[in-house]
Amino acid sequence: MKEFKIFTYKASGVDTKKSSKLVKKLETITKKNFRKEVILNPGGFCSIFDLKKLKYKDPILLSSTDGVGTKLKLALEQKNLKYLGFDLVAMSVNDILANGGEPLFFLDYISSSKIKDKIFFDLIKSINDACTEAGCSLVGGETAEMPGMYKNEEFDIAGFAVGAVERENKIGKEKVKKKSLILGLESNGFHSNGFSLIRKIINDKKISLKRKPPFKSNFNFLGEDLIQPTKIYVKSILPLIKKKKIFAISHITGGGIYENLERIIPSGMSALIDCPNFIIPDRFVWLKELANIKTKEMLKTFNCGIGLVVIIHHKNKKAVQNFFKKNKINSHVIGEVVSKKSVGKVIIKNFGKWDLI
Repeated sequence: MKEFKIFTYKASGVDTKKSSKLVKKLETITKKNFRKEVILNPGGFCSIFDLKKLKYKDPILLSSTDGVGTKLKLALEQKNLKYLGFDLVAMSVNDILANGGEPLFFLDYISSSKIKDKIFFDLIKSINDACTEAGCSLVGGETAEMPGMYKNEEFDIAGFAVGAVERENKIGKEKVKKKSLILGLESNGFHSNGFSLIRKIINDKKISLKRKPPFKSNFNFLGEDLIQPTKIYVKSILPLIKKKKIFAISHITGGGIYENLERIIPSGMSALIDCPNFIIPDRFVWLKELANIKTKEMLKTFNCGIGLVVIIHHKNKKAVQNFFKKNKINSHVIGEVVSKKSVGKVIIKNFGKWDLI
């Protein structure tokens, strides 16, 4: 009698029972951070949010999605995933903030050939902690086990955020005026951009991630300094937005200061950056000198110490700076908005001690 091989989903590498148990454990982590507007929906097929409870008069919904790029590779090489949740959440909530929005809820997507409990829970805890910092709730997501798609412990993550803003509080380049001041808020480090270049330099120069950082750092190893988490600016800026003290915001991500700042400068105007006294963090100076990277390339690739740019009315300078000082937020006046110059929307005259010629 001919025997027939019995096929099961589990035999192919996907354990649905295990995944269900992980999801139940996950709920014990995330439910502690539910905003009052979240409607519990156990066993449901989606997350539910009661927008009416926000008590906004004329709300506009905002949404954003992103990943963490090849920074993920550096984190995996060091088996250090504790910062990745902040990178993932920050990339989306900071973008929502850039339009004046308050982040409300977040969802994640994690895909791997085989979901491993420790990696999964380290990630979820990090994401949930970051959501707490941003003032939003981790309300759900998708965990995809896809055998053969990734090698060993490799995986990929993506994040999705939704926020809201009162229509009258929405900000953007349409509010920017000539003679407006441009302020820069300090970054934590490289944040989540430029890591393809960083990894190439490290590999080509045969630099160990376990070596002591060749610059002033709070970390014992170079690798850990390089993967410091992206800063979440929501609590630093949202109160000023609600007080109508901000014209526009630029989140400095891929494309650096040049490309991101250009996005909030109106037609007929230019952003003139002139900040010779700004002290560029040592890690950026080290990388630039190590790989002989031109200044303009640095400013087109990395945040170079400025993670968020805000444009304000010059009359609000004192009030905004006092708010930052009171809340221990490091900021710098880095330029102003001027009449359109023929050379472009963003003109960098001086950036610290770097020569732009």
